[in-house]
Amino acid sequence: MSQRKKLKPTGLTSKLRDIPSIKKIDEMVQGAKAFEQAIPVLEPFLDMIGVDVDKVKEGFGKIDFEKGEKLLSLPDRFNELFVDHGWIIYDTMSATVAENAIEKAEAGDFAGAEEVLINYYNKETIEMKLLIDLNKIKAFEPRIRLIKLALDDYLAGRYHASIPVVLSLTDGLVNDLHPDHSGISAEKNTLQAWNSIAANSQGLDKLKGILFTGRRKTRTEQITLPYRHGILHGTDLGYDNITVAAKTWALLFAVGDWATKVEKGEIAAPEEAPTMTLSDLAERVEKSESLKNWMPRSSISTDPENFEVDSPEYALNEFLNYWMKKNYGKMAEILPPSKSEIKPPLRIKKHFKERFLKSFKFNSIDDVALGNTTIEVNLEIEKRTRVEKKDYRFIMLSQDVNGRTVSRNDENAIWVSNDWKVF
Repeated sequence: MSQRKKLKPTGLTSKLRDIPSIKKIDEMVQGAKAFEQAIPVLEPFLDMIGVDVDKVKEGFGKIDFEKGEKLLSLPDRFNELFVDHGWIIYDTMSATVAENAIEKAEAGDFAGAEEVLINYYNKETIEMKLLIDLNKIKAFEPRIRLIKLALDDYLAGRYHASIPVVLSLTDGLVNDLHPDHSGISAEKNTLQAWNSIAANSQGLDKLKGILFTGRRKTRTEQITLPYRHGILHGTDLGYDNITVAAKTWALLFAVGDWATKVEKGEIAAPEEAPTMTLSDLAERVEKSESLKNWMPRSSISTDPENFEVDSPEYALNEFLNYWMKKNYGKMAEILPPSKSEIKPPLRIKKHFKERFLKSFKFNSIDDVALGNTTIEVNLEIEKRTRVEKKDYRFIMLSQDVNGRTVSRNDENAIWVSNDWKVF
């Protein structure tokens, strides 16, 4: 296998205002401010080229720069006020709700601020997020039935039932998608993604440090934070209230933003674009047309005899066959780039030395995007003399040898997966 460069750092910053999507807007606002301030100096030139300066001034007069500044700083202000109380802002959260909560908290009415946030997690909001946001996450599909039951319990005030289910399903979602296949509570896990409001050191990672502390002593007093260990291990007995219940939903939706990034292959920052040549531009136009015209394959055969070379299912089939033969070197070809100092074959051997694949069968193959195919396989695995059969989902990503996401039609495309650590 070709030597691949390590992925770039995710480009996370200590301030949410510095993530690329917000920074770009900030730069545009600052540019508009600078132009407004330069109008007196530019006025003679603008008159000369026929620009109606009075109309330009009138237009700038309608821009509320102070309001813009508040919106740009909103994510940082929200987390600074609320993270210690179990809330963080996330990509799909209502900015209006966040702003209302901030205003109350900054005015000294913190109870009122929390009430705004709790009321946000009503039937309409939760159903919409389940339908629009979580429903598009492949790894969440098996959990839909239980999450709907948890919602029924939540709306009926049965918080003792809804809270543990939402927490456990959140844990399972992270377990399925994290490269280490460990849940959200694992101390070593970081939930970070490039250009994400939720998945960064000031968001999910900081919240993890608060909610997933050890809670070994049995307590009967009411709590207001969804302490995962205390609730699921039966030591925090006063957890069944709407405040904790609403915060578990907020945690799930924040994790959902991270999960969406994982399945799209958008965890790492893209490499800086080099200076574009005419041939580069032509290639980009061609790729754009390819993306626009792309359609997922229909009726994909799950019979390995029919797999096309260079398809994601072909690459996965090769991986599974090499697993049966204990060929760790060849198995390593499915690994994406890693910062680990351990060589890929050794990483494979370390994980699989006590896991033997007895048989496998492809259940389904689903093209999610131009560079993303999800494949479910039934695996029969022997581990320490015990044989188990389980369905396992692999998310296959199309990358080049440098670890950059590319179209499946790219001549340099190879298929890799973060889901190689089976069970």
